[in-house]
This record gives sequence, C-alpha cells and structure tokens, in this order.
Amino acid sequence: MNPRQLLLLLLFFFFSLLEPTITFSLDERFEACVPKTCGNGQNISYPFYIQGKQKPFCGQPGFELTCGHNGFPILTLMYTPYTIHQIFYHNNSLRLSNPIFSQPNASSCIGPTQNLTVGRYIFRLAPNQRDLFVLYGCDPAVLPERVRERMIGCSAAGNETTLVVGLDKDDLDLVTARESCNGGAVNATVEDLKGGVREALWRGFMLIWNATSCRESENSEGRCGFDLDPLVYAFRCYCPDRPHVVKCNPGTKWLSKAAKIVIGNNIPCTRCLYLACALKFIVLYNIFH
Repeated sequence: MNPRQLLLLLLFFFFSLLEPTITFSLDERFEACVPKTCGNGQNISYPFYIQGKQKPFCGQPGFELTCGHNGFPILTLMYTPYTIHQIFYHNNSLRLSNPIFSQPNASSCIGPTQNLTVGRYIFRLAPNQRDLFVLYGCDPAVLPERVRERMIGCSAAGNETTLVVGLDKDDLDLVTARESCNGGAVNATVEDLKGGVREALWRGFMLIWNATSCRESENSEGRCGFDLDPLVYAFRCYCPDRPHVVKCNPGTKWLSKAAKIVIGNNIPCTRCLYLACALKFIVLYNIFH
C-alpha cells in the first residue's frame, strides 16, 4: 500500500469515529462566489460580478455589472450603460452594444448618447472592427438619397422630423452628411457592417479585458475573486477550506466533493451522520481509483 492509500485509509477510520453532532461548513467566500445570472441564462463569474447579487470580492475592481430590465447584464463605461450580449471567458472578450441603438423598429426615435470611451487598462477594443460616425438632426429634405439609406431612426432630440444616420468613418458621403446634420455627432464602433449600419449597431462591438487569469484556480475546483483589503488588494483563489494565492491544494478537492453531496441534497448540518458516510465513501473511492 502506497503512502497516499495509507493516508486515505486512516481518514476513513477517522470519519468512522465522527459523532453525529459534527458540523460542516465551507469557506464563506467560496460559497458566496457561485456564478449568477441576470435572467438571460448566461452565468456571470470572475472577473465580473453582479451588483446586489454577488459580493464585490467575487470579481475584480472595474468589472461591476448590473442587470437590465430585459435580463441582460449591463456594463457601464464612462457613465454610459452598454448591454452585454455574450461573454467569452476562454479568450477574455465580450460583445456588447449601446442600448440606445437597440430600438424595436426603424421608426423609433433615437436619443443622444456619448462617444464610445473604453480606456487602455481594464478594457480595450478588439482589433479589426469598423469605426462609425452617428449624426443627429439630419434634414431629410437635403440629404442625398444614398445617405438616407443609412438612416438609423428619427432624432429624439429634435421634432422627430429629422433623422439619425450612421456612416463609416471612411465613407465618401461623410462630409455631405455633416453639412446636412446639425444635431451633433458621436463615434461608435461595430464588429462589422453585415446587414447594414442599423443592424451592425444593434449587434455591437467586441472588447477584450485585462485581468488575472482564473484558469489554475478553476482547474483546482476553486472560485476566483479579489481580496479588497488595502493590505492585500490582489487576486485570490477561493477554495472550500480557505483562500489561496493561485489555486486550491490537491487535498481540498474531497471537501469540495463532500460539499456538493451535502448542499445538493440539503443534508442538515446539525446531525451530520450522513455527511460522515459521504466522506467515508469519497475516501474509499480515492483509495481504489
């Protein structure tokens, strides 16, 4: 019998002696950082966290999300809310759009918004996307027909008789459009122009984020977070026993498995005879596998 099997066998006898009154608890940060959703089915986890649903230490500073009325998560960039359509955790990217451009039909009037401002440290624009100018207050009587075809909607800032149009920054009609639009302009980024400008603005654009990798922690069955204590202020891997710097210790995996058995089956912690049996089963499983 090798040392590992001997240790597990000793654990088996230890759990056999457990009193039924033993209590069982996991690290509170490990329990708190379970992935959550805003309702659209997409789980939110590190480096993001949902305000009001998850604790701030479950995500990294700068990655706070809120939930929109339509069940989609919202990321606020420079005081402007953006709807998150999908998060791609495998390559640290997400696709999002300005909800001001997500009106239900082409006749909906569009209110003013701000220039897209991302920064350089937490988020950055993904490469190979298209830059647009969105122009407000465009007079349809003087706009060339080819420019009117790029209409996004009517302008809510005016009397609803003026238009909002979107043109690629390299569009040859941009100068003409500027002369016919007196409601201001903002810059926007889209992933591509498939389906036209309006559909492209609805689909949105891609961002890449910069945060400490969670891969090692997840592979060790931990949950990632960030210790906000000013004396620490660093990434942490929350494990069933306690927080670790990078990943959970191999010896704590059995605790995670036991937690799933106990919590998943609502086993009362005041009388943990069944827990002792579960732990013995896990130990025996590890001896012979």
